[in-house]
Amino acid sequence: MKNIMYSGLVALSLALSGCGGGSDEASCRFDVQQNLDTGNFDAVITELSNPNSACSNSYVENDLQIDLGAAYMGQAGLGITDIITMLTAESAASSPSTFDTLIDKVSGAQSDTVLVSLSNAKKAYEEALGISTCANPTLLSNSQKDICLYIGLGETMRATSTVGYLVDDVTVLFDDTATQAEQDLVKEELTASLCALEFYYNSGSVCSDASSVIANDVVFTDTNGLTRRFGNITITMAVTGNTYYEMGTASGVTPGSTVVTDGYCDSNFNNQADKPGPLSPYACPLNKDFNELDLSVEELLVDTLNSGLDGITAAVSGDDELVTDVVEYKASIDGVIPGVTADGTISIEEVQYYLDNDL
Repeated sequence: MKNIMYSGLVALSLALSGCGGGSDEASCRFDVQQNLDTGNFDAVITELSNPNSACSNSYVENDLQIDLGAAYMGQAGLGITDIITMLTAESAASSPSTFDTLIDKVSGAQSDTVLVSLSNAKKAYEEALGISTCANPTLLSNSQKDICLYIGLGETMRATSTVGYLVDDVTVLFDDTATQAEQDLVKEELTASLCALEFYYNSGSVCSDASSVIANDVVFTDTNGLTRRFGNITITMAVTGNTYYEMGTASGVTPGSTVVTDGYCDSNFNNQADKPGPLSPYACPLNKDFNELDLSVEELLVDTLNSGLDGITAAVSGDDELVTDVVEYKASIDGVIPGVTADGTISIEEVQYYLDNDL
């Protein structure tokens, strides 16, 4: 049994416990909790995101943000209790906790909106913290540490979910019924995606598995008429000659990285398709609103993963088995490159090596 030492999940400690807001708040929070319990997350988000709703106005602000964060986590397909179960399942089975097992579990649970939903959850939880931050947990109350734990769990899931966007179907790599040929093809697709990533972080270098990596700028237009320049990446594999397409930041943009994509489309986000073709020649950026920043693969796989794992260990007090599991996940990547000593921080080179060799 896990001895997870934090004061509560999804603001349950506040719900229906004499919240001080009178009958309106009690009624509102009962409805919100019912919707959270039954998986009606969109209804919670609609209600609590509306500053003019009677329900949201009856809340204490930080409590509202905690419940809103919980709804976004649920919308992502990754509720707090689900994430903890995923993180601790391996040690519960007396098996080592490795990052590939986590990728397998998350890929089967995440929703289509996982990255956006988890980002919104983080924003809500940070709003709940107010002027406090998770940087120094010793200055936080127990309830604030809980919020930092939720942020760490969400960020870890956001990084893990990113791997699923590097290939069409990452679950094939964990499917015992898949043929070797099917798994080899997905593995090659993953290698091509990592080659495109290396092209950015290693100053235009061509990875050893590719015969060429070529980038040409292309301008996309979103539904608001805003334009953004990207780098259209073509990767040709050395052994098979197969060609793969990725999308990244435009030439001259620093720091450069591939961006998270989903399927293929034209430069107006039309003609969505699962495979590239004449009408859908480009890997389609997942972010289709240019008022928002693009989803950088390097940032998600490195910065977000490090901050998420570190956030969990900092927020959970005591000699907790969850911390042990998280440390094992991090140790499966940190120092994975032969001859490189683990230093407590996962690098993009280590992520690439791990995904290329251990997944």
